[in-house]
Amino acid sequence: MKIEVDFQPIGKHVEIDSGTTILEAAQEAGVGISAICGGAGSCGACRVRLDDQEHVSKPNETEIKVLDSDDLASGIRLACQTEIYGPTRVDVPPESMTATQRTQVEGEEISFEFESPIKILDLTLTKAEAIDLQADFERLSAAVLTNNGSTLHCRRMNVLKQIPGLLRGNKWKIQVGLRGDELVSVSAPGTPLLGMAVDIGTTKVAGYLVDMASGKTLALKGIMNPQIAYGEDVMARITYSLMHENGSDVLQKAIIHALNELAVDLCALAGAGDDTDAPVYLPTQIVESVMVGNTAMHHLLLGLPVEQLGLSPYVAAVSSPLDVKADEIDLAFSPGATVHLLANIAGFVGADHLSMLLATDTHKKKGVVISLDIGTNTEITLVAHGRMIACSTASGPAFEGAHIHDGMRAADGAIERVQIVDNKLAFQTIGHTAPVGICGSGILDAIAQLKLCGAMNEKGALDVKHPLVRKGEKLPEVLLAAAAITGNGHDIVLTRSDINEIQLAKGAMRAGIELLLDAAGVTAADVDEFIIAGAFGSYISVEAAVGIGMFPDIPIDRFRQVGNAAGIGAKQALLSTTRRAEAAGIADRVEYLELTVSEQFQAQFLKALYM
Repeated sequence: MKIEVDFQPIGKHVEIDSGTTILEAAQEAGVGISAICGGAGSCGACRVRLDDQEHVSKPNETEIKVLDSDDLASGIRLACQTEIYGPTRVDVPPESMTATQRTQVEGEEISFEFESPIKILDLTLTKAEAIDLQADFERLSAAVLTNNGSTLHCRRMNVLKQIPGLLRGNKWKIQVGLRGDELVSVSAPGTPLLGMAVDIGTTKVAGYLVDMASGKTLALKGIMNPQIAYGEDVMARITYSLMHENGSDVLQKAIIHALNELAVDLCALAGAGDDTDAPVYLPTQIVESVMVGNTAMHHLLLGLPVEQLGLSPYVAAVSSPLDVKADEIDLAFSPGATVHLLANIAGFVGADHLSMLLATDTHKKKGVVISLDIGTNTEITLVAHGRMIACSTASGPAFEGAHIHDGMRAADGAIERVQIVDNKLAFQTIGHTAPVGICGSGILDAIAQLKLCGAMNEKGALDVKHPLVRKGEKLPEVLLAAAAITGNGHDIVLTRSDINEIQLAKGAMRAGIELLLDAAGVTAADVDEFIIAGAFGSYISVEAAVGIGMFPDIPIDRFRQVGNAAGIGAKQALLSTTRRAEAAGIADRVEYLELTVSEQFQAQFLKALYM
């Protein structure tokens, strides 16, 4: 009997024989796990993490020698030594992968006025002497009052502790960072004060490091959200937090650890180069951060309860903007650093969508505009007649390659483009390497092309008489790449079940669009601009999406793909107090349409299943 192994965060599934090692299973699936020693267990490069070890072999002598007790206790195993005997989920950390996944951090930017929430002052204080015994903090407060006209408050003991040493070590010169009247940073003169904007997606995390004195972006980087190991979508993670003791704590620690590592990586990227006189950047210089994510990611980051998000009527614990001290959630930033979180709009329309609306100036648009951010959960806002109406649709993880026969996330070897000419199928892979699976953009392309060439009808059924369609094990399927040319020695196919998964995902999305249009009293033909945001939305063919009915059939020039607008919005809120206030105003203005109580949703959904 075959056993299914699920590799995350790559999103690849494979069926193997009992007794196969994790490394062998990965090789069969086309998942690149480092094995410098060839699987002997001596290099330790193939480390993976197992949340559940019920169906795998116990650590052998080689693993006990290479891995320390803390690693083993936290579920770390060597892929080359661990044998699989039952269904298993494997989390492959970035350092163990031979190929990184494609993440989206860039986005379309608009100009705005730089208004930093942090004011930086370089001060020279009078030296303490026998005739001047004023305490250090009061001496500093007097200098701030003279230079800035504000009374100083310090709310973090770890900031206060630094003052005496810095004053005496720098000849009574000191740089301070003020957030209003609060002292959030003290440092040696000339030390760069940094900000970090973060978009915490369900699948991917995008980070931006900026100079809080100039507003310049110093570095940007995308990583996978490590919480994927505990569930592919929001509902799966809510379920994990409820079904496991300390489940929410586990998920919070996973994302906090990833954010701390991301901060280190961003600082290293900012300081990279040949200039020996370049400034040194450290996470402890981060004095302000803006973080956005969907409502569940927001709650899990802060350690807020998520049970109510999974139960009707899906209510958030808090929706208003929040300022949280970084050290309260174990972020290793400056001791006085503040994390600002934009408002949530509803239980399933979070701060990330609000951030996207801000970045695209959707709230300022005239006419009829649709702005949507595609992910495992797709949020949509319609602007019409001065109203802003939003909804959320459960598009699921199919667009990320999950629940697709040969699906995978966007990484090297994923088929991302498909074209059929004269009944001959051609494709393009990410990295231009041998194919090992197909990602979301490739799936959309393939389905749209099959419809155009007549191999698939409007119901999604494949025509067995068409030359591109063959008989599969259970249902008809289309061969995308033969085993002889793939990177894993297996045929890559598109099945009827795969088409059904996309029908469900795109049907929910299109139904949401139609219900918003109906609520505003307009039609698709009235739409002046259709804004598509998000990593997946950046790479899809709009023509393919329109061709299968995922988007309304309006002129292509009305569509605009804007990249990671949520991340760009977070950066704007980090660097401009005016933009931050605008975001709060947008949240107050948006009307939320709950689709689960709509009497028309089911009818619209069934209609939208047609291609």
